[in-house]
Amino acid sequence: MGIFRTVLIAAALISSGCVHAQSEGFAASSHTKDANVHSVHDLYLEVNLNGQPTSLIVHFRELDGRLTVAGKDLGDVGLNVDRLGISQATDVQLDSIPGLHYTYNAAEQTVDLQAPDNIRKPYKFDTRILPKAPHATSSSGLFINYDAFTQTGSDTQLALANDEHYFMPLGVLSNSGVAYLSGAEHHYMRYDTSWSHSNVLTNNTTQIGDTISASLAWTRSIRIGGFQWGSNFALRPDLVTFPVPALYGSAVVPSAVDVYINSVKQYSGNVPSGPFIMNNVPGITGAGQATVITRDALGRTITTSMPLYVDPRMLAAGLSSYSFEAGFVRRAYGLESFSYDPHPVLSGTMRYGLTSTLTLEGHAEATHNLVNAGGGALMRFGQLGVVNGSLSASSGSFAGTQASLGYQLIRRDFSINAQTVRAFGNFGDLASSQGSLVPSATDQVTFSFPFMRHQTFSLSYIGSKYPDSPSSKIGSISCTLNFGHLTSLSLSAYKDFEQHSGSGAFITLSLGFLHKTSISTTVGRENGQSNYNINAIRSPDYAGGWGWGAQAEGMGNTPFRQAQVQYLGNDGEVTAAAQNIGKVTNASLDITGAAVLMDRSVQLSRRIDNGFALVSTDGVAGIPVLHENRLIGVTDGSGHLLIPDLNAYQNNEVSIEPMNLPANVRLAATSMNLTPQAQSGVLAHFGMTRYQAASVILDGPDGKILPPGTQVHHEESGKGTIVGYDGLAFIDGLVHDNHLLIGSGTSRCTTEFTYTPPSDGSLRTIGPLKCRSLTGGRQ
Repeated sequence: MGIFRTVLIAAALISSGCVHAQSEGFAASSHTKDANVHSVHDLYLEVNLNGQPTSLIVHFRELDGRLTVAGKDLGDVGLNVDRLGISQATDVQLDSIPGLHYTYNAAEQTVDLQAPDNIRKPYKFDTRILPKAPHATSSSGLFINYDAFTQTGSDTQLALANDEHYFMPLGVLSNSGVAYLSGAEHHYMRYDTSWSHSNVLTNNTTQIGDTISASLAWTRSIRIGGFQWGSNFALRPDLVTFPVPALYGSAVVPSAVDVYINSVKQYSGNVPSGPFIMNNVPGITGAGQATVITRDALGRTITTSMPLYVDPRMLAAGLSSYSFEAGFVRRAYGLESFSYDPHPVLSGTMRYGLTSTLTLEGHAEATHNLVNAGGGALMRFGQLGVVNGSLSASSGSFAGTQASLGYQLIRRDFSINAQTVRAFGNFGDLASSQGSLVPSATDQVTFSFPFMRHQTFSLSYIGSKYPDSPSSKIGSISCTLNFGHLTSLSLSAYKDFEQHSGSGAFITLSLGFLHKTSISTTVGRENGQSNYNINAIRSPDYAGGWGWGAQAEGMGNTPFRQAQVQYLGNDGEVTAAAQNIGKVTNASLDITGAAVLMDRSVQLSRRIDNGFALVSTDGVAGIPVLHENRLIGVTDGSGHLLIPDLNAYQNNEVSIEPMNLPANVRLAATSMNLTPQAQSGVLAHFGMTRYQAASVILDGPDGKILPPGTQVHHEESGKGTIVGYDGLAFIDGLVHDNHLLIGSGTSRCTTEFTYTPPSDGSLRTIGPLKCRSLTGGRQ
């Protein structure tokens, strides 16, 4: 049937070609008889675009020697019908399309279209492929970070800071605080308690309990106890939230394309002939130059350069972020465990990328006798930088307005950042209702000038003024000189223009050595006094080990000396230090780490700040565990090993080394990808089953080794196998008393043996066992 259909289609194509070949003569003879008679023929033609095959056969209509085609088919072959103003549902004559030329070959049933780039549909592709959001998981359990600190001397101190996290698939319940256990300070100070849940598919997080309200550059955050719901782009670390440039180009023939940003190669790929658009071009922050390199039909290089400007403060077109909070303002944080303002508050923040050059912002908040609302925007002016501004107003107990204006330009040869905020009247926000007044004026200006490749010179000014307080106006200058990768020299000076003696100048030399050892020294003069600081440190290796530090500092007539030693292990970190301040000497001991309760086991670990995993090998000890192909330890006596530093919401490869497994262990898998939720752990269970097996040497009734290929049936398990070389047969599913039926047909024999699993997990070899003949053929 398929062959018959192919023949019919071919006949139709040939027939249409024959009709077309005669159509002109037919039209000419008909014209003398009836000028209103027109011949219309259906053609199915293979389409080539600018000499390149499209591999498409398109339905055309011929009317008086002119070709007509549907708008949808033109779009399919690569023409930009939207730019041409052609509806996809209507037919259009090829002769009516400006700039388009075509050649119809009736013999080969093809049509060659010649179209300029401005009417072709550009080939679009991303230089950065965004993978599908990984499915973040969480097991159930509890981990406690602790920091125990004690200090001896004239004022003995003992304190235990802790934060507990009970995690489960539905979210994380957290609590943090400090227990003071020395002298008269016997009490517990609670900091924050909350439950949070994140949704990777919608990129938002819900938090109930103590939280911090969202803020913008021209607003302030507050601590509240209540409810928060908002965007959380940290759930997708691979998501680029700011506008990224799109580069345009054209290739005469299918070609390789290379992209360079500031002379550094960022991408290499292939494009078909014609115009193309590269989206999500990897780049820089600030201004830069992009160079796109393709080749022409003769293989010659074609280079196109265009400017770029990237500002990560802005949002990509169509992308939004939001945060909504409701609750009660937290008071006396760090001084009282449960102190909240009795009046409820509301707060909302919104940002939206209207275009790739304009990001809109909005913020509103309200409480008893206070309403505050405002809007702002960031606008990019090509290569000239980004201007931001906002306007807010408040009413009620604090009535006034606030305006801000800023400008930022980052270039390779210099950068400028200027911001100013002015409050008028008695402008206030939620923090003002708790006694923290809004500054009436804030100014910041910074100029930075890189020179000689890795050197930097900068000037800055910071000014602020609070109601009923003296203003502050500080100017500073700094220069950093880098000598290779391990040595740098910094010079800085500042001047407070509101205080006659408020000035200082410093010189800092930093030296880096091998094995994570560094020395830095600073000398200077501040407010009429000379001071110095010398600091030497050697950090412990990530794998664990010893570290040390020493510091000497002098400011005025009070010298300061300190020496410390650290040990970093898999179970935590211990730091012992001795200090001398003037005539007072004391010593301190600090122990930090974490305890994890999970999978019916208790594990000690370093401090956990993100996601983590507990590896389980079903009770098998001494199994090496690798994280991203890096050996991090071996399983303990219960078959567990904790990995404390996985990246939340990202794939983390964890594997085990099977070479150390006992011979009688079977593994389902040796590696897996783990994607934990934040502040949560996942159980990496490497399931293991043990063989109840042995190699059995079998002899025939005549005492000779059975030949290879002889069939063996284990009656207890019902499994079958065959004899290998040297009479060896591998028998699985063994029990204490075992019976084997060997051979087939009338040439069969039987034997039996007992089996006791070896304690070391090895595979035993049993025998040789002599097989007894079965008379009459045992069934």
